[in-house]
Amino acid sequence: MKNCKLSYLCLSLGLAVFIVACGTQNEHLSKGKELIKSDKRRKEERAVREFKLAVQQQPDIAEAHYLLGFYDSQEFYEPGMPAWEKASIVERGNHMFRAYQAEQRKYLETLIFETLRDDELDVQNAALVALQQVYRKGDRNRLLSQLEKAMKSNDNRDRHDAHWVLGHLGKEDPGTLVPILVKLLDHGRMETRLNAVKALGEVGSEQAIPALAALIESGSARWKRDREKPEVRQLAVAALGKIGGAAVPELVKIVQNKGSSLRVDAIRALSNLGDEKAVVPLLDALKAQSSREVVMPLAN
Repeated sequence: MKNCKLSYLCLSLGLAVFIVACGTQNEHLSKGKELIKSDKRRKEERAVREFKLAVQQQPDIAEAHYLLGFYDSQEFYEPGMPAWEKASIVERGNHMFRAYQAEQRKYLETLIFETLRDDELDVQNAALVALQQVYRKGDRNRLLSQLEKAMKSNDNRDRHDAHWVLGHLGKEDPGTLVPILVKLLDHGRMETRLNAVKALGEVGSEQAIPALAALIESGSARWKRDREKPEVRQLAVAALGKIGGAAVPELVKIVQNKGSSLRVDAIRALSNLGDEKAVVPLLDALKAQSSREVVMPLAN
């Protein structure tokens, strides 16, 4: 009986210590959040100190990692100091990724639909770093599903942010991302198609050339329902210009079609590329009159 009482006492003491410890661990997080809401001077810098303490005491505390990634800034430190290095965009993104690892569903949606919308470019870039790590180490399929959802959203900012992230992911893995973006070219919302074209241009993969070329050529389709909107086709020409290389013949084809409404856009894209294959078509284009002005950079 005495041993049972002793065991119960030890268990109770252990539980009490655990509860007190958890309260202490979360105290810094709570204090940091209160500072953010306050009107105190240097509130974000002071809050970051609290978030750091929270992470030191409880390494897997998701919210503290996220807020540290969101608010820490190199502006708080002297350049070259260890704390300055730890406040880099990459390190801030790493903290956001740690938050995702602890609570995947919550922070994946937070990063895509909230963090990317922040006005601070550093916060946006930190979120991008975190999402790139999710793609490499986390639930890639869910990430892509959420980005597709954002691309199809009726919210312009969601679509913009998603195309920006997909463009960066596509540079790393065009084999996976290009087919996804090409499929979005058939979406019913024009703004979704616009952002898919932009993302394909940012990816810069030659895999996208056939789809972009077909989209441009749809302008001459017999039936109006089969013709892509002019603004989407114009962006597709710009995307081909960003891809360059094997896309040059497609641009030359447009330049040589004197009846094309996209001729000036193709001329501009080719002149920015500076490809030798474009020299003759460009010289011919300069001889022709156009109702739109073309500014062509001069070679040094």
